[in-house]
Amino acid sequence: MDTEKIISYIEAHKEDIIRDAGDLIGIPSISDDHKQVLRALEHVLAIGRSMGFQARSVLNGQAGIIEIGEGPETLGILVHVDVVPPGDAASWETPPFEPVIKDGKLYGRGAVDDKGPIIASLYAMKAVTELGIPLKKKVQMIIGTQEEVEWTDMEAYVKAFPLPDYGFTPDGEFPVCNIEKGVTDIELLVPVKTPDIEMEGLFLTAINGGTATNVVPDHCKASLLKRTIKGDGNVEEEVFTLEGKGVSVHSCQPEKGKNAILELSSLLSKYPLADTEPARLAKLLDRQFADINCSGIGLYSENEYYEGEYVHRNIVSPTMISTEEGAVRINFNLRSAYGTCKEKIRNAFEEIAAQIGGSIEKFAGLPPVFVSKERPFMKVFAEAYETVTGLENEFTLAYGGSYAKAMDNVVSFGPLFPGEEDTCHEVNEYIAIDSLLLNAKVFAEAIGRIALSDAGFK
Repeated sequence: MDTEKIISYIEAHKEDIIRDAGDLIGIPSISDDHKQVLRALEHVLAIGRSMGFQARSVLNGQAGIIEIGEGPETLGILVHVDVVPPGDAASWETPPFEPVIKDGKLYGRGAVDDKGPIIASLYAMKAVTELGIPLKKKVQMIIGTQEEVEWTDMEAYVKAFPLPDYGFTPDGEFPVCNIEKGVTDIELLVPVKTPDIEMEGLFLTAINGGTATNVVPDHCKASLLKRTIKGDGNVEEEVFTLEGKGVSVHSCQPEKGKNAILELSSLLSKYPLADTEPARLAKLLDRQFADINCSGIGLYSENEYYEGEYVHRNIVSPTMISTEEGAVRINFNLRSAYGTCKEKIRNAFEEIAAQIGGSIEKFAGLPPVFVSKERPFMKVFAEAYETVTGLENEFTLAYGGSYAKAMDNVVSFGPLFPGEEDTCHEVNEYIAIDSLLLNAKVFAEAIGRIALSDAGFK
């Protein structure tokens, strides 16, 4: 395969790559805005068609497929067009859904997760076809629309379509990530009784914060009521609020930010609150969830290795909390190390729920990923990375969750290079333009080595 021709093609189309990535970023495709998500999907499909690829929407717009080539094996590239909410837009230095190029970086929500990598992957596919050599494998980009929420798209897809034999998702980091932490969302519902009108004291009446289950919240607000009964029997009430402020980051690495829910819980613990359900919940959060490594809930991982490979530890974050009529609802996002038992996680949260008289309303998640680095396709990914970057590959752990969990033999591969800042799910999200182009080159090298070869890579 002619690596130089591939690299030359990517470099010659630098402005096209930047333009197409910027146009896609400009679509505010937050996961629950189905109109905009569909618009983003159709935009990507249109780019694929303009490149001469087969492209179609499937499952009533839940997913899309862009294909090149034919053959006995299929290389899958799993991407997603939906994004998390921008959080506090005032905290952004540039409008979150207005692509801005500054200091060699492309800014905007989705720049690195996952819109920039989508465009890099498309141009990588195009670079391979431009070599003019018949493809001996099928290359299939599978485009999801609900990756940032509950994966209803991939659940439907795996039931309806043949799956790739192997593949990658450009939704993590380089080098090749053959291990990925599991993710579980646990939602607790805590019933709340209205304090008797004759009771006096300081009451926590509401607590609200968070925008997405997989984002450490940057803002949380509590409403309090101070009730005093005068000597003449009259009741005096004063209403006020407290706010917790944090730094929003991806919940897979909460130590990079500051959790506003926990900041507020710590603040509330300093007040003489009346013993109500919301107050007990706030105290529990401060007491048992301040350590992100799960020591307060009995899920601390003593060992960071599994069969000699680094898998990190269990970590947990409360990510969303809301007060509704008669109840407080709270979501915990737990990232589990490979080898952690699902039942043990559920038992830990059943104990938490029992402490505050609540119940588990949702317990949903995806298991950790562990793919042998000895698989032939894994070796190709590693060689492609080394050839293009000149860096040594090291099979590694991905902290975040990706579509690698949706299908067998899929690993996260890119877009972040070693030492790069990860702004995924953060304010001022960006991807360096040089990195965007380098992604396209690495992907093209990997695609070409597989799709142009007679060998099997399963």
